Amino acid sequence: MKHMCSKINEIITGDYDYKGIASIYSDTDSNYFSAYPVMKDLPEFKDFEWTKENVTDLYDKIGDMTNASFPEFMKKAFNCPEKNGAIISAARELCAIKGLFIKKKRYAVLIYDKEGKRKDTNGKKGEIKAMGLDLKRSDTPKIVQEFLSDILVDVLTGANEADIQTKVLEFRKEFRSWPGWLKGSPKRANKITYYEGILNSQTTMDWKTPSSAKKTIPGHVLASINWNRLKKIYNDHYSMPIQDGFKVIVCKLRPNPSGLTSVAYPVDEMTLPQWFKDLPFDDETMEEVLIDQKVKNLLGVLNWDLDANKNANSFGDLFSF
Repeated sequence: MKHMCSKINEIITGDYDYKGIASIYSDTDSNYFSAYPVMKDLPEFKDFEWTKENVTDLYDKIGDMTNASFPEFMKKAFNCPEKNGAIISAARELCAIKGLFIKKKRYAVLIYDKEGKRKDTNGKKGEIKAMGLDLKRSDTPKIVQEFLSDILVDVLTGANEADIQTKVLEFRKEFRSWPGWLKGSPKRANKITYYEGILNSQTTMDWKTPSSAKKTIPGHVLASINWNRLKKIYNDHYSMPIQDGFKVIVCKLRPNPSGLTSVAYPVDEMTLPQWFKDLPFDDETMEEVLIDQKVKNLLGVLNWDLDANKNANSFGDLFSF
């Protein structure tokens, strides 16, 4: 990888350095680079048209030149015969118009060509490749994933701070119109039976027992147990209980006499009982989790004021008629 990154940088800048200015991001098996910042000012590229097609062809050539260097490198570094060294090779995987690199293993690029196949056809702006971002996480609701993907595409196609603030404001207004139980986060509840036993033993634990003997119960599991307990309290024989391995939606609760901080419900429960709908859902906290935190995780690296629309929306709602 060091040689590959160094050779790419040498082809573009003349400097054999794996941390050279042509390199944007590298990990264990790939290198993202850009030739434009350097090559656009070279005399031989004075009349070069930086179209998608020409750039793809240029990067294919850089890939071929890099591959051609492996046999010599393998012989020098590992004393491999050139024939054996030739099995080490790389390939140009994708070309993207823009990327957002947050930290290691967390980035997104908008691809227009992937392994020789165009992705910006039929009106599409391209294909998003996202690594380690919330729009791919299973604990992010699908509608929020689509929203995050939408604003990411906007950013990668030139949207400015004001454009994104407006879009976040529109989604925030829509989110606030939903009932509380639709604002939860999807989870998978495992070992319900096991943790129910622990919770029961902790409830009856003698006061002399050291606090260190208590085991921490995962929040989404405790929320699932709370559903099962509330079902019994309200004498609900119709709703399904949450069992080991169930997919659930976890909702936060405001302070209440029962001391419950969250409650979950099964995603397969078709008709939610009224006692559940009447619970004091903490809409503000769920908004913070699903909108504020996830937008900041995605776009925080841009140092934009992503909370501006939140304050403006609250003020506007207060004085609107």
